Amino acid sequence: MKKKMKFGLLATSSLFFLGMATVPAQAADHYASCFTTGASGSVAINGWSAGGKNMPDVVLKVYDELPDSRHVRIRLVVSYMAGGMTYFPWHANYDGYGTYKETDTSVSGNAQIGNAAVQVARYDGNVQVNYCTAWVYTS
Repeated sequence: MKKKMKFGLLATSSLFFLGMATVPAQAADHYASCFTTGASGSVAINGWSAGGKNMPDVVLKVYDELPDSRHVRIRLVVSYMAGGMTYFPWHANYDGYGTYKETDTSVSGNAQIGNAAVQVARYDGNVQVNYCTAWVYTS
């Protein structure tokens, strides 16, 4: 009985985050989300068009989906039209299973931004256990 209940809670929490994650998609200019074992997250970007040099409004959300004593992290990745990429610092959620963390940020610079992605990972201390990457849709 306990195993069924844990699975039910996990499924419910995943659906809860999925519901939260889809809300910004309707309002955001650009959106992406990814899921890996034990973690899920999303990025919503407003005020940027491919080729622009600034992303004035970036919202990252990460959710811890497993009661496994590990923590989850999220970060933004930006690719530039002239080549090269920037992997921004990880933002960690140490609050444990069933919690999410939201980070508001922005990007500005001199290079034209070609695309952006969200990376979500699960960590055991400083060791990355697994991760996913999802690129935003640009038209």
